[in-house]
Amino acid sequence: MSLNAELQDEDTKMNTKWTFIGISGCTNGGKTTLASALANHFPGSVVVNQDTYFRSDDSKEHILIPELNHKNWERLEAVDWDAMMAHLENIMHSPPPNDYSLLIVEGHIIFNHPKLRNIFHKRYFLTLDREECVRRRIQRIYDPPDIPGYFDMCVWPMYLLNLADVRENCPDVKYFDGNTRKEKILECVLSDIQSIMAKK
Repeated sequence: MSLNAELQDEDTKMNTKWTFIGISGCTNGGKTTLASALANHFPGSVVVNQDTYFRSDDSKEHILIPELNHKNWERLEAVDWDAMMAHLENIMHSPPPNDYSLLIVEGHIIFNHPKLRNIFHKRYFLTLDREECVRRRIQRIYDPPDIPGYFDMCVWPMYLLNLADVRENCPDVKYFDGNTRKEKILECVLSDIQSIMAKK
């Protein structure tokens, strides 16, 4: 059975020894930091980064922003989901090193994918206000790099649109303000995850 088929079965995630954790949210909200901290806390965990599966810049699957003559990297079309799901399927069907191993998937639009968002035991979403998001974003270098107008015309509006979709279609998401100390967020998430570990 393929992962696409398995994602339709709510019992699948309960029958595996992996614990599936989804971390999504605003760009520069702290997703990768949280994923890494969880992996360090639970030895044997695997982190899958959505950004690894971005399509090449010359892919015909991209949606162009005519006003900017630039690809929209905030949409589902920007990611090769088939490749990502094939990787997840391989991990899912391999035995975890121990009963406390996490399969952590992080990315800014993983909860917007109508099938992928259903696999997680726990879902976390990191928010940011616009001012802080801009401040953090300009400190990073992207490939391809942001062009003038991309944040205002694409990044922020798409974040709000994707967030609205998550709130409407993805239940049981726990939201954290990305301005909160990362140690505090980790403490809350660890407590939440350990509550389900106790039931395994």
